Order: sequence, then structure tokens, then C-alpha cells
Amino acid sequence: MIDKEGLTRHINNIEDKIFISRVLDRAEGVLKNYSPRNTDFCDPYQISLCRPILSKIRELKHFVSGGFGQAERQIIVMFPDYMESDEIDSPLRFLRIDGNFEHDSISHRDVLGSVLGLGIKREKIGDIFISKNCCYIVSFKDICDFIDGNLEKISRYKVETKIVTLEDIQIPQEKYKLIETTVPSLRLDVMVGVGFGESRNSLSKMIGNDKVKVNWKPINNPAHLVHKGDVISFKGKGRIVLLEVGNKTKKDRLKVTIQRMI
Repeated sequence: MIDKEGLTRHINNIEDKIFISRVLDRAEGVLKNYSPRNTDFCDPYQISLCRPILSKIRELKHFVSGGFGQAERQIIVMFPDYMESDEIDSPLRFLRIDGNFEHDSISHRDVLGSVLGLGIKREKIGDIFISKNCCYIVSFKDICDFIDGNLEKISRYKVETKIVTLEDIQIPQEKYKLIETTVPSLRLDVMVGVGFGESRNSLSKMIGNDKVKVNWKPINNPAHLVHKGDVISFKGKGRIVLLEVGNKTKKDRLKVTIQRMI
């Protein structure tokens, strides 16, 4: 049996502890049944919680996969240590969705909302990326088959779907704009205000309601200090990255460069 209590003793957040315990349940299944198992899709924060813990379990190996190299949402595949990763068939598939829409007329949120509207849980869906007149979803084979047979519309557009391979896909580059400015500090509410054009007065409540994450972890403290390279996501608004932190100006403000995904 896996010592779940010992492996998770350092985890203080209850939700994180529950999540890792579920992953360890699947790891136990691997060791008991001598067969590979995988998690649902995890965000980078969840992956970072699990990998050090899984690495401590004897007779267990693991790797992560999101279907393609730059994937953000990934599954953890666990298997007995006498097996090699290339022996394991990927459970992931790609679904192409075609419609008479332009690149900027549907959003990630539109696609995800339509898919979840079919009764599918968020953790069953990997990355979604949008190209001209089509978009792609990464998911498990059975989920892709279900969406393929049931998805008829995204937003106001009728769509057609088909299962494709990675070789059929040209993954588009993310678009972004750079914001170069000065700030009084690297507080979270300051960076969110500058990066998303929000009034700082209204941000404390939003941050306190789990609407803002730093490196995919919910942060409820407006005074939380961010650092170069941190990814800040704001529910319903998008994502920014603190690319550079420069020297202070004569007015004691910090020069910063922010990348906002568009």
C-alpha cells in the first residue's frame, strides 16, 4: 500500500490534498493490477504538485502528455517500473471542428462552453486551439467520439467534426501584445490592474473570490508579490506573463514588461 498520509503530509491546502490522494488511488491501481493508468487532464500547478510525490513511489514510473509538445493541460500516465513509456498507447486523440467562422469570431470560451454543454466535465478536455475557420480539441478517445457524434453548434455557427491525427494539425502561434510601463510595486492587484486594464479599487474583491491565479494556483491576497516569469490568469479576462522587471525610476517606480495573450 502507498503511504498517502506520509507523502501528502507537507500539503496544507485541503483541495490539493484531496486531488493528490485521488491520483495516488490510481497509482495504487497500477501497482496492484500491473497495468498503466492515467489521470484526467491537469493544469501545470497540479502537475507540479504530483510529480515530486509520484517520483518517491518505488516500482512506479510516470510521464506527462498533453498530445503535443507545447500542451498546457496534460495527463499523468503511471505504469509499473518494468515497463517502458514507448510500450504504452496514448489514450489521447484530436478532434477537428470546422465552421464558417473567422479566426477572431469565436473564442476558447465559446468552444469550451459548447463542449461542456454536452455534459462533459472540464477535466476530460485538454488544450483547445483555434485556427482560421476551424479549431481543435485534445481529449480522450471516447470523449472525442462522443463530441464527434453530438456537437452541432458553437455559438451561432453550425459545425462539422472529425477525428484527426497530430500530423494533420498546424498548431497556431499564440498572439499577444506587450505592455511596457512602470508600477509602484509588484503586488498582485497592481499587476492585474495594469495587465488587464482593471480599476485597482475593484480588484480586491475579485482576487478574494478565486478569480485570479498565479502560475495556475488561486491567490486570494491582493498584496501577494509576483516575480519575473509568473503567469497570472484572470477568469473571464485572459492571461498575462510578467516578462521583465527593470530598474527603478527617479520616482521610485519599477519598470516592467508584461505580455498579454490576445
